[in-house]
Amino acid sequence: MQVRFPPRVRPLLLALVVGIALFPHPVLAEEIRLASLAPQDSAWGKLIQALAADVDQSTGGQVKFKLFLGGKLGDESKVTKKLGKGIDGAFYTGQGMGLLWPAYRVLELPFLCENYEEADKVRKALFSDFVADFEKSTDYVLLGSGETGMVYLFSKQPIADVAGMKASKLWVWESDQVASDIFKVFGVSPRPLDILTVVQQLKSGGIDTVYNSPAGAVALGWTGDVAFVTDRPLTYASGGFVLTKSAWAKIPAAHQETVRNVVLKHAEKIVQQARIDNDAAMNRLIGAGGGLKKVPIPDAKYQELKKIATAAWPSLAGSLKADAYLQKARQILGK
Repeated sequence: MQVRFPPRVRPLLLALVVGIALFPHPVLAEEIRLASLAPQDSAWGKLIQALAADVDQSTGGQVKFKLFLGGKLGDESKVTKKLGKGIDGAFYTGQGMGLLWPAYRVLELPFLCENYEEADKVRKALFSDFVADFEKSTDYVLLGSGETGMVYLFSKQPIADVAGMKASKLWVWESDQVASDIFKVFGVSPRPLDILTVVQQLKSGGIDTVYNSPAGAVALGWTGDVAFVTDRPLTYASGGFVLTKSAWAKIPAAHQETVRNVVLKHAEKIVQQARIDNDAAMNRLIGAGGGLKKVPIPDAKYQELKKIATAAWPSLAGSLKADAYLQKARQILGK
């Protein structure tokens, strides 16, 4: 049966048909699911949320980051197993980055980067190499670098030398072979535990020493059960932001460069904020009412530690398949 519309209606119908043809339905936003250990209310967590908001705004709502902060999906080894299986990427510490590409952790060799100036030189010089190697050799896209900061020992008893380290019941992140290998260089037999069980083990006496940046130790609730912190860092802890290649491919090509630029901008803000937070946390911890005492490491003891570490750099880098990166880093730093 043929349907006839009144003459006055026909122009309206024609305009509707033409409008549908010229203006197709809006493209649905791509939702990218991301995990991080950063607590939601921490400065780090808030900056990640700001990054997500900027991606949303800069892509006109076509790319949205859905965040799972505060270790809601487990520690980084558990998150890594979920990548591509409901989780699209993560804001990782160096430990997580090493699970994806071990060579990334070359920056964390003990006493290689002894301060932020040295860390920045190496981090920025190697970043483009890391991006290319992730693209060539992994199932992930590296979008931004990050850091936890300079790493100190927090302990129940003062530790100022190799002997003190050997006598400690030192925690190491479960599945973190790199950290285990580093501490074994100093003759330590570390105790591997899930990072989310550290507080319980500190209270029970299962461990008496942990390592972290000051802000990281505070955020994870570790500092209430220790009494001392070394006055010099043992190493630098890196970090990064990755997506699976399949998640990256879901982002419209027209928005990929925008997303990359937004991430790079905010990643540097996160790095700088981490440093502010670490300085503030250390000052609170060793200040009046902070509860912690700084343990001086005399120059002679520091040089002893550094000599042991430097001798082990080649073997540590070899296990990471990072020999070329180590060579480049040493050239940059003159070490």
